[in-house]
Amino acid sequence: MITTYTAKISDFGASRLVPLDHQDVTTLIQGTLGYLDPEYFNTSQLTDKSDVYSFGVVLAELITGKKLIGVDRTNVEKNLATYFVNSVKENRLYEIIEPRILREGTFEQIRVVGDLVKRCLDSEGNARPTMKEVAGSS
Repeated sequence: MITTYTAKISDFGASRLVPLDHQDVTTLIQGTLGYLDPEYFNTSQLTDKSDVYSFGVVLAELITGKKLIGVDRTNVEKNLATYFVNSVKENRLYEIIEPRILREGTFEQIRVVGDLVKRCLDSEGNARPTMKEVAGSS
């Protein structure tokens, strides 16, 4: 019997602390910095495209097998998102992909996924795809 598994990710919304007995409060964003939309630091606003960025980081982790912060990478590329985007721009994507994925996927499949992840990790939210576009990319 062959079993197929389909991963489903439903929400990447940032967590906020809101006391139950308050209606109008300033919320505090919580989460791991490497997953947080870089635009948030400039605007203090989270958008639907912020979730796309976080999803892109998760995809980058999955297809590279690398950690969010890499002590083995240069200072500029310590952050996985920066490392991934630079690798795609410099045509080094196949050098950073998890070996099992290189064996099981075609070069075209890997290139398409790499381009999608790069778009999700764009530093400008308006340039990122919507989650609906990401889901339709498969």
